[in-house]
Amino acid sequence: KISKAYSQLEQEYERDPNTKELANLLDMDSQDVADTLKIAGRHVSVDAPFAQGDDNRLLDVLQNDGHMPDHGLNRDSLTLEVERSLSVLAPREAD
Repeated sequence: KISKAYSQLEQEYERDPNTKELANLLDMDSQDVADTLKIAGRHVSVDAPFAQGDDNRLLDVLQNDGHMPDHGLNRDSLTLEVERSLSVLAPREAD
């Protein structure tokens, strides 16, 4: 109910409606509307652009502390390449 009213006022005013506007439309107490909005929250897609026509996404600015899947492959490839390069050097040059 509040979500529908929120969307309706958002389109009408072309901005986020405040709790008083929602309460007036729904004939509810402003505090009840505010409490419900806090609990419900709004979901945001991490893949959606910040603004229409914008190429930046939330996913682009979130820090990723996870292990990159190709990190191990790059390390293994580099190790193999170094070993291959060292194998063609004379023992003294390899040290």
